[in-house]
Amino acid sequence: MYRVLLITDDWPRKKPLKSELLERGFSVTPAASAEVFRDEFAPPDHLDVVVADLERCATEGAKLCHALRRERPFKELPLVLLVTEEQLGRIDFGLGMDDYLTLPVSAKRLAERLNFLVWKLHRVSLKNGFSLGELVIDFERYEVRVKGAPIDLTYKEFELLKFLATHPGKPFTREILLDKVWGYDYYGGTRTVDVHIRRLRAKIELGGAAYIETVRNVGYKFLAPPEP
Repeated sequence: MYRVLLITDDWPRKKPLKSELLERGFSVTPAASAEVFRDEFAPPDHLDVVVADLERCATEGAKLCHALRRERPFKELPLVLLVTEEQLGRIDFGLGMDDYLTLPVSAKRLAERLNFLVWKLHRVSLKNGFSLGELVIDFERYEVRVKGAPIDLTYKEFELLKFLATHPGKPFTREILLDKVWGYDYYGGTRTVDVHIRRLRAKIELGGAAYIETVRNVGYKFLAPPEP
């Protein structure tokens, strides 16, 4: 689940957007633009992305963006602006934003963009590791963390997860997984793959998260956010 700070001064009209994002697995905290400038403002812990709605923003867009980039809780987070067609001519990536969407925008479109943006900015180089959502895999140290907590995997569980994660979206049969992870000279049955997948899911798919999908009549694949 990605945690979103939605900055908007148009809450009555944007409230349905929050509800629809919640249905898509996001955690959304709304805030007025003026709150960002208050010393007592305390954003939620462990935010993943900031969305600033400029449609009826009481604060000038450039000032708001600069403030977000100065504050420690926000400056390292992806920043997405929601703007009107009339505001497009004043959009400047020098403001420190990472992306923008024109209004009106559907929750589906926004969710797709947020998923891809957070994944792209936070993923680890495949040379050393991989990250998606709250799952982080360190290939060099043979370590896996979920929500920052270490996950105890067996060697084969790790190798199976590593193989799937480095081929996101591509389905593999149980026979291929046996060959790639256990080796061509392994004489165990495909049931071995099912057992290891079940154990992996129990260990890494916490709190409703999903990383490995069963492909009917084929095998398994590792999920990745769709590219917008």
